Amino acid sequence: MERDEFLKSLGIGLALVCTGSCFTACSKGGDSEEATPNNSNNGKAASIDITSLANIGSKSKVNGILFIRIAAPNTLSSFLAIEPTCPHEGLEQLNWIQSENKIRCSAHGSEFSTSGSLLMGPATRALKVYKTTLTDNTLTATII
Repeated sequence: MERDEFLKSLGIGLALVCTGSCFTACSKGGDSEEATPNNSNNGKAASIDITSLANIGSKSKVNGILFIRIAAPNTLSSFLAIEPTCPHEGLEQLNWIQSENKIRCSAHGSEFSTSGSLLMGPATRALKVYKTTLTDNTLTATII
C-alpha cells in the first residue's frame, strides 16, 4: 500500500470512528440525562418521628422532603411534606408563618398556601406538596 492510499484509508476510518462516537454521545446524553433526575425521584419516600417536630413551625429535611409542623395536635393535618426549596431560585428558605397560615420563602418573599398553591411571587409555580401518612409517631411522605 502506498503512502497516499494509507493516509486516505486512515482518514476515512478515523472519520467513521469520530462520527460514531458523536452519535453515541448525543443519543445517550440527550434524553437519559434529563430523564434520570425526574425518574430518580419517583417512589422516593421519607419518614420522620413527629416528636422531632415538637413546636409549630418546626421543620426538618429528610431524603429531599421538607416536613413542617403547622398545628399542635399529633394528627395528619398538623404536618406538611413539601419540596425543600422555593421554586423561584431553589433556595432552602421556606418557613411556616403561623399568624398568616402560609409558607413564605424568606429570601424573596414568595408565599404559598398549605395546598402548595402560589399566593404571591416572585415564584411562578406552585410548591410541590406530598401525600403523607401517619402511623403512631411516624410521618411518611412519598414522591409519586
